[in-house]
Amino acid sequence: MPKKQLAVIFLLCAVLLAACAEGTADDSTAVESTADNTAEISSKTDSDPFEKIRDSGEVWLSYGLAAYEEGKPVEDVITILSGNMAASKLTLYDHMFVYDAESSIPVAEALFKFIYENYGADALLDIDKRVEYKNAFLDSLGIDAEYYQQPEVEAFLTSMDFDSDENYKYIITFDNVSFYFEDFSDGVPAQYHGFLYYSATGLFEMIDYISSQPWRDLFNTDRQFNYYIIYDSSISVTRYATGDIYLSSLGSVLHEAVHAMGITNENNDNLWLSEGICDYLGTHLGFNELIASQYIQNLTMAAQGYLDEAAKADEASAKYVAFFKKVYNDYTEHGGSMESAYEFDYDIYSDANARAGLELDGYNTLGDTYEAINRTECDKVGSELSYEQAASLINYLADTYGFDKVIDAYRTKDITVSLGKPYDELKADWLEYLND
Repeated sequence: MPKKQLAVIFLLCAVLLAACAEGTADDSTAVESTADNTAEISSKTDSDPFEKIRDSGEVWLSYGLAAYEEGKPVEDVITILSGNMAASKLTLYDHMFVYDAESSIPVAEALFKFIYENYGADALLDIDKRVEYKNAFLDSLGIDAEYYQQPEVEAFLTSMDFDSDENYKYIITFDNVSFYFEDFSDGVPAQYHGFLYYSATGLFEMIDYISSQPWRDLFNTDRQFNYYIIYDSSISVTRYATGDIYLSSLGSVLHEAVHAMGITNENNDNLWLSEGICDYLGTHLGFNELIASQYIQNLTMAAQGYLDEAAKADEASAKYVAFFKKVYNDYTEHGGSMESAYEFDYDIYSDANARAGLELDGYNTLGDTYEAINRTECDKVGSELSYEQAASLINYLADTYGFDKVIDAYRTKDITVSLGKPYDELKADWLEYLND
């Protein structure tokens, strides 16, 4: 065989031997890699599948996990979850375990087991699908009911911090906003969940809006807001220095927050201006849909006669019902919609309310209101007009001159310079507008 051919053969053999050697090395590496992967899988298998759940801080998960790991038999919760409003017991927010531990604990244990065994451990922390899982749980029990909470409300309320002390059994906090309840009066927690959601999210939206305006320096938007829910008073009061707000009306959450942020009336001058600004920001701009819903409910009930029996109780009740009927008629006659909170027109409503107040009550002034709560120095120019009339006037001025100038009138305390007319002329223009 020629040397050249031998050389080629030796060369090919060398390449093949190298390839074999390389393949052997790769096989060894592959074995080692497979061993590593097996160890990793084994490690994952041995890890705690409930680690994130233990760290979640949600009370219902802690009850459910403890029962599951103990092998505790699931109780029959069909009776608990059947009947009118019973599905609300699936809310399982932290305060429910103070309000009704007898129902909440077994429901938490049963729901935990259902979600884990059907969807896995990660599903227990999936807030986006929690409403879906709760409805599937009801279906699995053969209960013909729906867990009605909207997913975004569920997610928000799940984020709450809950506490309790010797004075307030339920302290519910979202960031820098806290609500203090001595109890839930004659209601149940589920009746307050919508209030908490719309009030807190509405306040955050309002703060975002104020923070984007050139006059934001007038407002302390970073402060702590403490809402104390009171049931034995007809007025809501804000302590400006502390940000403590005492609510008798659940619809005044944002109005009072504007006071707490710095729009005060402690000197009792131009009360219509400060109160009207609070109403404009806290109601008129529509950050809290629940306010519109309350207006729609009250007006509709009065118009359809559902309050007629209550009107017979005393003169004050009769006056109240007559007032709401008049507002309803005026609002609808001017094109106001009662179809939904999204379509509710605050301009039309506040004007209708102002006209009804002027026609039925005359000038019930803010000065009169403050005298009723022992603030007796309301004798300065501009203290007159009721709250709703003040709101209508501010809406009119904002539409006519721009809200920036209204705010400037509050900042400078010089209405004539900011708006170009003295108060009496502005009021006359507004009354003429109402009567057109």
